[in-house]
Amino acid sequence: MEIREDEVFFSSGRVGYANNGIIGLSEPNNGEWCVSYGYDGEFNIHGITMAEREELADYMIGLWKRFKVGTD
Repeated sequence: MEIREDEVFFSSGRVGYANNGIIGLSEPNNGEWCVSYGYDGEFNIHGITMAEREELADYMIGLWKRFKVGTD
């Protein structure tokens, strides 16, 4: 998976939108995870496959790990 500018490119070939490449995650609300993009958009997590969901999670985990140790 790769994020370039406003687009998320999954290895499946699907392309999603993420304003400025910003993706966020919040605690489940009423049993539903909220995956957001930009400052006010929301991914339709029902519209992505489990493989794409795992790919997105692994990508974001990698970013947080780099942030944690201060590497770019």
